[in-house]
Amino acid sequence: MSSFKPTNIPIWKRIQDRIGVKVSNKGAKLIDDSGLPIPGAELRQGVAGNPDLKWFIDGGELGVKTIVSVLGKQGIEFGSKESVLDFGCGCGRVLRHLGQYETVHLHGTDISRPSIAWCDANLDFAMFGTNRLHPPTRYRSSSFDFIYAFSVFTHLTHELQTLWMAEMRRLLKPDGLLLITVHGDHYLNHLSESEKAAFYNGRLVIKRGESVGSNRCAAFHPQKFVADSLAPGTGFKVVDFIREGALGNPKQDAYLFSADA
Repeated sequence: MSSFKPTNIPIWKRIQDRIGVKVSNKGAKLIDDSGLPIPGAELRQGVAGNPDLKWFIDGGELGVKTIVSVLGKQGIEFGSKESVLDFGCGCGRVLRHLGQYETVHLHGTDISRPSIAWCDANLDFAMFGTNRLHPPTRYRSSSFDFIYAFSVFTHLTHELQTLWMAEMRRLLKPDGLLLITVHGDHYLNHLSESEKAAFYNGRLVIKRGESVGSNRCAAFHPQKFVADSLAPGTGFKVVDFIREGALGNPKQDAYLFSADA
């Protein structure tokens, strides 16, 4: 005899009980405890590497904690910024937690049109747009005080990283700051012996470069490469390096850059 028992508990309540994220039923949408809609599993998969709902929410909050902490070390409050860009925002994993900063003009851009369409329809406290795999963007020069890119340069070839860093430099105001996260020493076990040797010699390592822009393409950044090549080659200098400092992208390194005047 089957042990299955029918239940009248709505699916949203069963999801809430299973994952521990407070959600409610509102027009057949999942809503988090702040009242914001939650994107579907396919969109969450695209930005977080898996569709887990609790990690999508928690990881986004940790991303904000990373931003606040890194800027705080420089004596800067995030709320003091006038204009901020989330480069590679996906479906708003991090940006959704920044709506409390009402005086900051928030912007997000991504290569994924479905993700941007979702953000535009559901996160009305920010402005959104799409970008192509290659720069430039459609933003004017010197538009932003602060740009962050979580796990974006981890999926770009050397050529595209150089082009996009130069574009970030164009978009930043003269005193602007850029925060990126990358695969560093922690990820050496993903490399072959020859790739490790290249990494130890300060060279950027790219795996599956033919899939650039997707999660299949993976870039690995030695600290020496970032400090001696990537930053100075694109008009930046490294302000801070935090090993494994990307709390919302566990074990990735975080770099804060300023314009090299």
